[in-house]
Amino acid sequence: MQKINYEKLGQKIKMRRKDKKLTQEILAEMCNISTGFLGHIENGTRSPSLETLFGIANSLDCGVDYFLFDSYSKNDAFLCAIGESVRQKSENDYKKLCNTVKILAEHIDEI
Repeated sequence: MQKINYEKLGQKIKMRRKDKKLTQEILAEMCNISTGFLGHIENGTRSPSLETLFGIANSLDCGVDYFLFDSYSKNDAFLCAIGESVRQKSENDYKKLCNTVKILAEHIDEI
């Protein structure tokens, strides 16, 4: 069984936070944790609970798997970016996008 590399997890959180142009203070407030605790998580000296990790992932608009798995690919980053864009749309626009993606997926071989 593989163990979680908390140092790498923390590095990924820090990198994603900076990509989103958030300070530790802002992200910590969004997640209802202290700035000091977030600093420890980012440095790999403390491990977050599953609930805290889920809150961090939601606040940074990506999935928990991004932080846990080393096999994270550029395709997953692309999907995260799409997800972030979709969250900002109305429910009607969201449904249109989902239908468009379904149609594209069904006809991908023809493109």
